[in-house]
Amino acid sequence: MSLRDSKLLSIKQIEGPMGTHHGYLQRETDRRKVALDLVEDPAALAGYIGGSTESLGRGEDWVIRKTVFPGIDIIFVYTREDEEFPSSLRVLYSGERILETRGEDLAELTIACLNQMLRYVKATVEAPPDICGRI
Repeated sequence: MSLRDSKLLSIKQIEGPMGTHHGYLQRETDRRKVALDLVEDPAALAGYIGGSTESLGRGEDWVIRKTVFPGIDIIFVYTREDEEFPSSLRVLYSGERILETRGEDLAELTIACLNQMLRYVKATVEAPPDICGRI
């Protein structure tokens, strides 16, 4: 099934209004985004983390889907900086078991995937940002 046909949820939608992991995940994603600005080959990055490139058809530069468990997919949606907006990295979730999963677990799995992405940047960029050396 393509992502266009999937129901994509944010961690805030999964946890509900009283959830505590949205802010934490947003801060950690923002810290790591600077390294992802340097990715030249999204397909190679996807392969490195065991994921696949996808498309949402909404002007994103790249989308990577990573299945972390059967029925649980993490979707990373990246848009490069332009003259109007800074770069952005959004994290969405999909799968038939996603609502059965705790927000804390989703946040930790997401950060683990992002850290693996930083390892890719560290291995492929001549002068990676400092964040790549902290993982």
